[in-house]
Amino acid sequence: MLASGSAWRILEAEHSRLRQLLAAIGSVLDDDEWEHPGPQLKVLRRRIQDYQDFESMTHRPKGTVLLGSVRGRSAQADQLLDVLDHDSRQCEQLLAKAVGLLETIEQGGDADRGEVEALLRQHCKLMLGHLDQEDTALRSYTSKLLTSEEWSSVASSISRQVQKVKGKGR
Repeated sequence: MLASGSAWRILEAEHSRLRQLLAAIGSVLDDDEWEHPGPQLKVLRRRIQDYQDFESMTHRPKGTVLLGSVRGRSAQADQLLDVLDHDSRQCEQLLAKAVGLLETIEQGGDADRGEVEALLRQHCKLMLGHLDQEDTALRSYTSKLLTSEEWSSVASSISRQVQKVKGKGR
């Protein structure tokens, strides 16, 4: 199962990068300077944008074929996929609300800084749990449910996505 190992190595590397990006957001939150318009607020916004760009343009497209290959194979796997889908939507909502409040702060408006921090920390916690679920339960289900041929298709799809991202980076 060379294809499954290759696919998971790429996904694990991306999960590691996502964890680093989430930690960078948390690190900026630890400094109260982001709470006012200025350089630290811009740094926080940049960290969030870096996370969003990597998650949506680099990581998420690779999971489409993998998740589609698992869906419908077992009730337990489908339950996990439903939870992961729900978590993803919730993460997006939390981040969107936090970004909206940060825009208000950036424009000198009155936004609850405590709410912004709570939303971002909740997002980070939920996303870290999501990544852990993918690394453990999803990996277990994929190893049990996918055939060598299906893994080959998944690995090819991931490889195409890697090449697409590399092409955009030039």
